[in-house]
Amino acid sequence: MRTVMVTKFLPLPDNSGGRQRSLAIARRLAQLGELVLCAYDDGAADLDGLREMGIDVRSTPWRPSAIRAARGVVVTGSVSAGRFWSVELVDQIRKAVREAPVDLLQVEYLQMAPLANRLVAKRRVLDLHNIESELVASHGRTRRGPASLLYRMEAGALRRMERRVLGTFDRVIVVSDRARGRLPLGPGTALICPNGQDRPRLLPAATSPVVAFVATLGWAPNVDAALWLGREIWPQVVLRVPEARLLLVGRSPSPAVQDLAGPGVAVTGTVPDVSPYLEQAQVVLAPLRAGGGTRLKIMEALGAGRPVVSTSIGCDGLEDLVGRGLVVADDTRAMVDEITRLLSELGHQAVNEGHTWDAALAPLLAAVTQ
Repeated sequence: MRTVMVTKFLPLPDNSGGRQRSLAIARRLAQLGELVLCAYDDGAADLDGLREMGIDVRSTPWRPSAIRAARGVVVTGSVSAGRFWSVELVDQIRKAVREAPVDLLQVEYLQMAPLANRLVAKRRVLDLHNIESELVASHGRTRRGPASLLYRMEAGALRRMERRVLGTFDRVIVVSDRARGRLPLGPGTALICPNGQDRPRLLPAATSPVVAFVATLGWAPNVDAALWLGREIWPQVVLRVPEARLLLVGRSPSPAVQDLAGPGVAVTGTVPDVSPYLEQAQVVLAPLRAGGGTRLKIMEALGAGRPVVSTSIGCDGLEDLVGRGLVVADDTRAMVDEITRLLSELGHQAVNEGHTWDAALAPLLAAVTQ
């Protein structure tokens, strides 16, 4: 079986939820036969590590520019998709497809679909990490004035792209039933492959009142979540638990997030491994009010035996884990109430049993090997 896989960035190191999902898929497709992986190299990619997995890497340097993005908007009709358009990567993908017949064309993310337009393969599969139109619309709901209007316009552009693109793929992968219901998909088109992780390792019980939020802290929805947490929620938690400490863990923290650092609040920036911070934490948070994402940080925390307090948006698609270590709180008061409770270690068993990558990706592997 010969596969050409297209994704945003080379997924090793797998230091974000999206890269973890892409790497999990790539590993398994490489085990089925030849895999050619086409993606951008942001300068930090582990090319040797990918090749050791048997993956044929075809990359293009990530060099964003206003001119390239403007050209991309003209081609794709979307600002967010335009960012990822480049003639160089399109040429790499087309060359890989022309070299030999393709059994599977696996495209990750809606924004990458235009780069694979009209390419012929026995099966064409699109993996939607998020419902991009809904993700952008949720950004708009947290903004006011011109910014809100711009987000609404982009959400409309992405809905049009979804209607235009989805029908050109044989199968479309979504992460939940709820996500499937948000898309104009024909019968039998959708495959539900939730997110997962490798077998989790239960960490020793934490001994201090530490709370952690682990995320890429330069991404707008995570910035909004961190600011809500630091400015509104955390002061009330400290009133109830004066010795409590907050860890904001993740790469590229925005200046506003960095300003939250102070007595009892640490902003770590990039860390090589989040495990030491999860080990310190009694509670892990996912306080998103907008956006999407893979929710892998939730499963990582639950798998480590750490209870998670999340908003409904933050745990969208993981409803089966609610009450099994995952608690939902959608306003400031509810967040404060739940954070100040010490939860049990039920999350580890729930993730270990139902949310491994092998279980999550089984529908995809069954479909492409029929």
